[in-house]
Amino acid sequence: MYRDHIRTIYEHLSPGYRRIADFLLTHYQDAAFMTAAQVAKQATVDTALVVRFAQRLGYPGYPELIGDIQEDVKRDLKAVYEPPEGDDSPGQILQRNLMQDRNTLEYMHLHLDVETVDIVVDAILHASRLFVVGEGSAGYMAEGFALQLLILGLPAHAISGELAGPGVKKGAIQPGDVFLGLGLTAMTPGVSVLLKMARTAKAKTVGIVGSLAHPLAAAAEHVLVAPVQTMESIPSWTALAGMLNGLAQTVAFRKGDPAANGILDSDQYLTAYAEMLRQQLSSKREIAKAHALKE
Repeated sequence: MYRDHIRTIYEHLSPGYRRIADFLLTHYQDAAFMTAAQVAKQATVDTALVVRFAQRLGYPGYPELIGDIQEDVKRDLKAVYEPPEGDDSPGQILQRNLMQDRNTLEYMHLHLDVETVDIVVDAILHASRLFVVGEGSAGYMAEGFALQLLILGLPAHAISGELAGPGVKKGAIQPGDVFLGLGLTAMTPGVSVLLKMARTAKAKTVGIVGSLAHPLAAAAEHVLVAPVQTMESIPSWTALAGMLNGLAQTVAFRKGDPAANGILDSDQYLTAYAEMLRQQLSSKREIAKAHALKE
C-alpha cells in the first residue's frame, strides 16, 4: 500500500519527493481523481518527478499509484456508507436505515434540479389558490406542508388524494391555481388523475415523486425527485420531508417580513387558544368540584 511505501522511505526522499508524499498523504481523497500534472502543480514540482515518485514507491507508473489511492478512498466510503452485515438487532436496523436516508439526501442534493426549484417556488408564491395533495400516507405530509404555507399567508389547501372525493371539480379549476402532488409508491392513482385534470384546465401542476417512473412524473408539468429508497420494505419519507421543508424555508425567505409576521400571528393565535382552553378547563373543574360536594 502506498502509505506503507511512503513511510518506509520518507526520511530518504528529496525535498521535491517529500512535497509529493505530503500531498498524497494529506489530500489522498483529492489526489485519487487527479492527473500526474495536477498533483505536480499542487506539490510545485515537474510532472516527470511525480511519475518517477510512483516508480520510486515500486509501482510501474503513475496510474498504478493512483489505483492504489482510489482503493483507499473506496475503503473509506465503504466504512462510512455500508453497515456491518449479519446484524439484525433493532439498533443496527435503525442505524442502517439512517445511513440509507443520509445517502438519499446527499444524492438528492447532488442531483437537484435548481431551475425547477425556482419555477416551483415562484408558482407557490404567485398562486391564486394552492392545492396540495398526497397519495396514501403522503397525505399527512401534504396537510403539514399546506399548513406551513397557510401560516406564511399563502392560499394553501390540503385536499384528499382519493379519486372518489378530491374536493375539486374540473369546472372550478382556474388557470391561476397551482396543484402540487406528492407521490411515493404509485398505489393511489387519484393524485395523478387530479393533476392531469388540473393540467388540462390550464392550472400549474407540480409533482414531487419518489422516482421519475412514478405516474405523477408524467402527469405534472414540473417535477422534483425525492427518492424513497430504503434498506427495508417500507418506502422512506425522509427525502420527501426534506424537500418540503426546503421549499417551505425558501418560500419563507422569499416572502421576508410578511412571512415572519404570519408566523408571529400564528404563535399569538395558538397562545390565545391555549389560554382560553385553560380557562374553560378551570371553569369545568370548579363546576365538577361543586357538583361532587352536593353529592
